[in-house]
Amino acid sequence: MFPDLFEATKEYWQQLDEIESLYQQGKLSIEEVDREVEILMKQLGRKRKESLLFLTESFSHWVSDHTELLVTLVFVLTVVYSWMLTMNN
Repeated sequence: MFPDLFEATKEYWQQLDEIESLYQQGKLSIEEVDREVEILMKQLGRKRKESLLFLTESFSHWVSDHTELLVTLVFVLTVVYSWMLTMNN
């Protein structure tokens, strides 16, 4: 299943807003804020890596399933391009 990067980013910003609010109320020290932000950044980084890995694996799978189609398409485009070049001369 596709990792929901948009939702993860939305949650990240909501949690950052919550941390900022707690800091402004004096409930968190700057060191605690730094730790919390570092944890949030690592979580979001993992989601980004999951999304990128999913996309690359999906693309690789699609290419391996459609190799014949891609080779045929390249061949047809090469023939059409060659034909166009000969028509202009």
